[in-house]
Amino acid sequence: MRINLITYFILITLLVAGCSYSSGPVSTAYQNVTAHYNAYFIANELMNEIEQSVYDNYQWNYNKVLPIYVPIDSNDAKSLEAQIEDCIEKASIAIQRHPNSRWEDDSYILVGKARYYSLEFADAIETFKFVNKHSENDDARHAALIELIKSFVDFNEINNAIAVSDYLKKEKLNNKNKKELSMVRAYLFQKRKDLDQMVQHLVAAEELMTKYSDKARIDFIIGQVYQQLGFEAEAYNYYESCLKNNPVYELAFYTKLNMAQVTQVTSSGDIKRTQKYFKKLLKDTKNTEYKDKIYYEMANFEVKQGNLDQAIAYYKESVKSSVKNKRQKAYSYLKLGQIYYDSLKNFVLAQNYYDSTVSTMPRDEENFEKIKQRQEILNDFVKQIVTIQTNDSLVSLSQLPQDSLLALATAVATEQHEKEAAKRKKEAKRASQQSTVFDQQGGDLIGANLAPGATWYFYNTTAVGKGVTEFKRIWGSRPLEDNWRRSLKAGGEIATVAEGEALAKKEASAETEGDDAIQTMVDEMLASVPSSQEEINKLLAQVEEAHYNLGNIYNFKLDENANAIETFETLIARFPQTEYKAEVLYQLYLLYKGSNIELATLKSDELKRDFPESIYAKLVDNPNYREESKAATEQLKMVYTKAYKLYKSKDYQKSKYLLDSAFNLYPENSFSDNIALLNVLNMGELEGQFKYQYELNNFIKTYPESELIPYAQKLVKTSEDYQINLYNSAKARFVEYFKQKHYLVVVYPNNDQLTQQIPLEVEEFIKAKNFGLTTGNLILNQDHALVLINEFPAKGSAEKFLTMLNAELSLKDLHKGEKIYSFVITEDNFDIFYQTKDVNAYLNFFEKHYPQ
Repeated sequence: MRINLITYFILITLLVAGCSYSSGPVSTAYQNVTAHYNAYFIANELMNEIEQSVYDNYQWNYNKVLPIYVPIDSNDAKSLEAQIEDCIEKASIAIQRHPNSRWEDDSYILVGKARYYSLEFADAIETFKFVNKHSENDDARHAALIELIKSFVDFNEINNAIAVSDYLKKEKLNNKNKKELSMVRAYLFQKRKDLDQMVQHLVAAEELMTKYSDKARIDFIIGQVYQQLGFEAEAYNYYESCLKNNPVYELAFYTKLNMAQVTQVTSSGDIKRTQKYFKKLLKDTKNTEYKDKIYYEMANFEVKQGNLDQAIAYYKESVKSSVKNKRQKAYSYLKLGQIYYDSLKNFVLAQNYYDSTVSTMPRDEENFEKIKQRQEILNDFVKQIVTIQTNDSLVSLSQLPQDSLLALATAVATEQHEKEAAKRKKEAKRASQQSTVFDQQGGDLIGANLAPGATWYFYNTTAVGKGVTEFKRIWGSRPLEDNWRRSLKAGGEIATVAEGEALAKKEASAETEGDDAIQTMVDEMLASVPSSQEEINKLLAQVEEAHYNLGNIYNFKLDENANAIETFETLIARFPQTEYKAEVLYQLYLLYKGSNIELATLKSDELKRDFPESIYAKLVDNPNYREESKAATEQLKMVYTKAYKLYKSKDYQKSKYLLDSAFNLYPENSFSDNIALLNVLNMGELEGQFKYQYELNNFIKTYPESELIPYAQKLVKTSEDYQINLYNSAKARFVEYFKQKHYLVVVYPNNDQLTQQIPLEVEEFIKAKNFGLTTGNLILNQDHALVLINEFPAKGSAEKFLTMLNAELSLKDLHKGEKIYSFVITEDNFDIFYQTKDVNAYLNFFEKHYPQ
């Protein structure tokens, strides 16, 4: 017993003595144990929690190839700040109190990863480099270098990432590091959009994985990549492997959907089995929240089979089923827009769906700007179409006999009033369920009797006969004149007693609310019809310009040669003396040149005969004329002079059209910078300060050698100084100048329910009133969203509409308890308001300057 006590005492003495020396073997063992089971263990658990939190909070978008590593942003970093700091503190304790332990390198790696998750990439990079330089453990060095590659990728130092990756390929790695290197190399290639290399490295990583959940997710991503590359059999195999690894329900659901898309279809029986499978998924109650996605994939499948009508129907069902998932709804809108744009060439319907896409799609979508660009082109296209159709109809109506015109107006107004009354009754009945009215209308946005894009009453050509009959039944035969509805004229017409009684009944009927509304509509319609040759000429001039703009859109933006030819031919036929004739003849010459040499020659001969000195005539004889002669520059200067005069006269839109056309014809010319800068000035007037500053800076980047750069830089500084002074000066925060365009703004709490309901309620109110206004939905800040209604030409008209909106829609009554504010605001003040986000400050300004 005594010997055992002595032995125990000696061991304790040795252990204590060993602990006093940092390099002794006993000390090393002690440091290893305490480092691992104390501070390092806690730090590692904290890191696991951080990574799991990032994973759980990420919104997975299964319509895209999933990211290999979960992206992190500033919101993630901020929400995890306390955990990250705690992790760093615990790992630092393991380093400081237990030096030379086998866990020291791992603790440094934890510190580097924590810096990575707090978006401190530079610090993370230095930490991983430190481990690589000072560690004597190859496995730790390799692990640090793998994390270094990941940090380099996210820090956008791709060349450095490649260099480290190439170095590690030559090193002998353990299986864990081999797997992680393959993963991070796949991540590198995913960032570079090299799917071939990405999938090769993912396959290598997957073969080394042992954890089922990891294998399931990577198998799914491999399947996605193969599906995108067109290797459907390989995609099917990896989707099947994913299911074998028992994935979570959401991943399993999307795997099954994708498997249906890549299933080999060789007969009608295969098609029916796949369609039946989709319908089975729809019926499964567990998939209720995924119905929008199921319909979307059903539509994609029908597109592959060439069944566009059925695909369109399913995409519409997807839109109707998307209540919370705005991203999925946007994808469905986009697919509809693409079908109408690319396949059906119905640009009017395409415009409707691109509008819906842009208003719904989150701004972080990779191709959002391209989608918005196409939407803007289609908006311009529809604007020209509507101008042509509306103005032509007005001119045609001006040629009708007065009684026919009056009958038509009465019939259309009566029909419109009946529709609105029925609609109001129907909406009142379902007011509590109102949520997706626009979606339920689907793509049928344009009436069957209306020309594409038409929004005006008189397009219903069948109404004339009905109107004449209806008018004569109610009012008899009478001429078009003031007070045409009155039974007794001021001139003192005398009626018999019997006639007086009949007239009294009609007078009583005429005073009803419905008849008053019809009369107002009739008066508005009749007022819109031109009554003089001067007014007719003005409308026709707009038609001429719209044909020119439309032809350019078809030619340069939609690549629709046949439609461009038809539009330009119509322009010349209808307006033989058009100011655009020389340019149009040249464009027709180029358009015909590839398909009909005879017509091309005809156009070139006409061009050279009627406009021998124009640059267009010279370009026919010498296609290199622009490069070889300064005449092109002179022509641009002429266009510039004309556009500048339009700019000075505040006709910014027409000035912009002239410059856009000139730029399309001469994209590279020594004078192009002058054209571009004047166009920026136009955009500044048309689109506000923020767009103006953006385009100025873009001009500076595009034309770095231009002599106009100092002037452009001066304009940027002036604009920035103006805004800074405006925002920082309490006295000048909002501008007290009201003789300008106004908007109406509805500000409301930013939550899912109200952002669905309020924009729809405002839009339906505007449609019901037929005001022709447009609305936009914006997120003001974390707490507030807004509906922007534009635009009103003056303060008075905006205030009048605000009074009507508050009286008839009363959003505060519809959403009791919610803080909803409606107000009007000038164009200048809206820029300030949107920048400052200060709702209360503007409400004080509004109450002072817009008394209700």
